[in-house]
Amino acid sequence: GIANLAPGTAHWSPPERLVQAALHGDGGYGDIRGEPALLAALREEHGREHVMVTPGANQAFVHALLSTCDVGDEVLLWRPYYFSHLVALQLLGLVPVFADCDERGLPTPGAVRASASRPGGRLRAVVLVSPSNPTGAVCPAELVRELGE
Repeated sequence: GIANLAPGTAHWSPPERLVQAALHGDGGYGDIRGEPALLAALREEHGREHVMVTPGANQAFVHALLSTCDVGDEVLLWRPYYFSHLVALQLLGLVPVFADCDERGLPTPGAVRASASRPGGRLRAVVLVSPSNPTGAVCPAELVRELGE
């Protein structure tokens, strides 16, 4: 059968073990910064003091924008782009700048240079997703380095 979860209320109760855990305080939210052991392991593995763990890629994307951009800054999105990236830019008061991918579905360094050198432009970030969502195109490591230069 099909269960309609649209209103967010299921017609069944949670498993008894979860009910008992909730009643006896064996649940709830952990440290807002993340699990201390995981954060320590990531700091050690990557040799960095500041690391962040998010519940998903969309949250990581928003945090990356919040830590690098100011309201009114421009962010380059490659067409076709993932709709959620555009929504995040709009919600944060950032200005999307669009550039088309090449015939292989890959970004081009020339488009980055053109966007960055526009008179009065405030290009602060370039969004690069590999494999691309929605096309699936994979950006070779050499092109990623070239785009960053």
